[in-house]
Amino acid sequence: MSKKKKTKKTNDKIVQKVVEQIQPEKSNTLIFGGILLAMSSIGLLIFVLSDKVFHLS
Repeated sequence: MSKKKKTKKTNDKIVQKVVEQIQPEKSNTLIFGGILLAMSSIGLLIFVLSDKVFHLS
């Protein structure tokens, strides 16, 4: 029984290390996506406001 407990603890540590290695990639993707969304939103806002103020048409 003690051998099974040791194996389970080792597997938990391995799974935790794998999850820690995968997480930064997802985090970087979310950050990049958020920045891209924010930049496009700001650009659209500036375009709409400038059209309303300066009547570009």
